[in-house]
Amino acid sequence: MGNGTINMVGMNVKMLLATSASNAGTVTLSVRSSITGEVAAGSGYATSGLVVAATKSWTAGASAGSMRLTFGATQWKASGGTISNIKFAILYLSGASATIKKLICYSQLSTAQFNLTNQNTLTITPAATGVFNLT
Repeated sequence: MGNGTINMVGMNVKMLLATSASNAGTVTLSVRSSITGEVAAGSGYATSGLVVAATKSWTAGASAGSMRLTFGATQWKASGGTISNIKFAILYLSGASATIKKLICYSQLSTAQFNLTNQNTLTITPAATGVFNLT
């Protein structure tokens, strides 16, 4: 962010879902193409996930000089079948090239993978205290 390679204001942020077989928890990953184990496309899930709600914003953090990045909720509805083996949600910048698609963060949604059955909805709402804070 500090050197301009990650532009949180001028680019869309997307969230994808990944299985327990994903390498999402690996700290050395930096771009979208390095993620393995994305949930299979179909039944209401599209490869590469969804654009995060347009309510992303930078706000003042808890202490002087800190900034907090927040997002609105992202929602999937299973349609025509089950979205299977969900365990992680991963935020990344959406861009035209692989080098622009920088990873932002991930969250383990459950201790074990789970299924989103037909006609049910999964809503992921990032914490009101921010996805992360910069000081």
